[in-house]
Amino acid sequence: MAESQRDKKARALATYTSLARAVHSLDRLLDGQCEVFGLSPSQFRVLEHLQLHGPMATGELAGRVMFGDSTISVVSRNLERAGLLRRRADASDGRKAIVHLTPAGRELVEKILPKRGKVLRAKMCVLGKREQENLDRMCQKLTEGDALKFVKEMTLADEEEES
Repeated sequence: MAESQRDKKARALATYTSLARAVHSLDRLLDGQCEVFGLSPSQFRVLEHLQLHGPMATGELAGRVMFGDSTISVVSRNLERAGLLRRRADASDGRKAIVHLTPAGRELVEKILPKRGKVLRAKMCVLGKREQENLDRMCQKLTEGDALKFVKEMTLADEEEES
């Protein structure tokens, strides 16, 4: 017997709930580490991204760390006040602000990253290598998901609920 749209919806919700709980569990551990160093999780995400990818325009950084323009503006302003990053006008386009880590910002990230790595390794060790690789592939697949297929599934689910 074919699976009903209602069953698909329930399974999707249960799967999402499990994924959200796992992410929340990891985030709580990692966010606590940020707070020990006087950073919010958002501030650390910005510093970490700059450490890994180098200076960039605030608009590009916002997209990469999945923040809105106003959020990246507030976070970068607060980090600049703390002396952890610098914002400078782009030489070729003065409307853009380029953010750079300061030596203090780089030093702080280098202090936090190894501790975060240990926590992640300890938490992820409940999954074997193949399970971690599968989870990574599944998360990438969810991220890249086919929007047209999503719309079709939602339409089918709505039609089934109406009947």
